[in-house]
Order: sequence, then C-alpha cells, then structure tokens
Amino acid sequence: MLFDVHAHLNSEQFKLDLSEVIERAKKTGVSYIIENGLDLESNKKTLELSNKFSIIKPSLGLYPTDAVKLTNEKIEETLNFIRQNKDKIIAIGEVGLDFNEGRETEKKQREIFQKIISLAEEIKKPIIVHSRKAEEECIEMLESSNLKRIVFHCFNGNLKLVKKIEEKKGHLSIPTIILRSLHFQGVVQLVSINSLLTETDSPYLAPPPKTRNEPAFVKFSVEKISEIKNLTFEDTKSLLFRNFQNIFLKQF
Repeated sequence: MLFDVHAHLNSEQFKLDLSEVIERAKKTGVSYIIENGLDLESNKKTLELSNKFSIIKPSLGLYPTDAVKLTNEKIEETLNFIRQNKDKIIAIGEVGLDFNEGRETEKKQREIFQKIISLAEEIKKPIIVHSRKAEEECIEMLESSNLKRIVFHCFNGNLKLVKKIEEKKGHLSIPTIILRSLHFQGVVQLVSINSLLTETDSPYLAPPPKTRNEPAFVKFSVEKISEIKNLTFEDTKSLLFRNFQNIFLKQF
C-alpha cells in the first residue's frame, strides 16, 4: 500500500477537481492520505474532507507562523477543538516552529508548540512536525517530551540532525521532490528505511517545478527510495507501509 502522510487538499488548487485527484491516487495504489490542518477553519474542513473521502485521514494542527498572530483565546479554542475531536483524528499536525523570517516571534512560537506537545502527550496521538530554519530547536523541545511517535515533515536540517532523529526513533517523511533534491537523496542514503515515510505536501513541492503536486505522485518517492536502497519497489512499499502502521494505525 502507498500512503501520503502530508497533504493539503483543502487548497484552492484542488477546488475544481478534488474527486478526480482522489481517484487518481486510488488507481495508483494510495490507501491513506493524511490531510494536515493549519488553523481552526482548516481543521474543520479537514474533518469534513475525511467524512467525504474515506481515503483521507485527518490530522489537526496549528501552523506556527499563523499561530503567533492569534489571540491566546483563539489558540486555546483551536487546541480545545483538537482535544474534542481526538477520537476522529489520526495525528496532530501540521505544527512546529518556523524561523524562516527571523526569530522575533521565537518565544511565542515555543510557548504554543509546548502546549501542542503537551496536548499530543495528553491525547496520545502522533505529531507531524514543521521545522523550517528551526530544526535543532524542534528536536530539542521534542526530546524533552514523552512523545514516541514523531514525524518530521520535509526535514531540511543538516545530516547530523537527521542522524539524531533516527537515533531517537523519530521518522522522516520524504517528499516527491526527492527526484530533484540532493538533500533528500542524502537523507535516504544515510538512515535506515525503518526511519522513513513518504509524503507529497500537495499541492506544493511537485517533482516537476511549477506544477501542482497531488497524492498519486507519492509513488515517485517510493521509486527513488527503492533505487537508493537497492530494493525492489514492492519490498520498499511493504517496508514503508510497516512504518506507517507502527506510527498511525497501532493502538497505544
């Protein structure tokens, strides 16, 4: 089975043909698409999508650069919404830290992320982490938690940090841009296949530049991983799906 642990199908780019996108994913062999929410509104839409399409599994989150613009009341409302829907979701995400535009909001981002980590501990859900220009900081905060099921989405940190994630039993989801990214090819070379998952980040990060990504393209990540690991496509698919099951489908 193929799977996509990180997609944003609520995007305007899928407004006209989402049903066709879902059908292409199914025909390619995709069995699970994890839709990642970004705020209260998109979290609600994520649940709606999961009710409409059984292939979509909801992950509710709070995107770091959006979160810092919210009032404390709105942040708590969003976290409570996640808590109230804990039995409907497969994970918490997309969440984390983002210092791409500077560190002026670092303190507030850390405070919010710590609340999210505590929530994930409370409701016993995996966490899908965004860590742009804040990779070491995210790892540091998560190391201090009791969380065991941690997925680093599209991780761009250096290879020493990649190895640290593997040593701590974290997982790295490999996007479809591995086809043109030496960094992600290096990540796959470095770590065991037991530490890997696959994602598209649809509609972003398509293998061909300046085109729309979609969950069916996750097969390209699997093909490249199989090439790098010198495994058959079927063996690679099976090993990756075992990782997916251990993180998202087992009851804890």
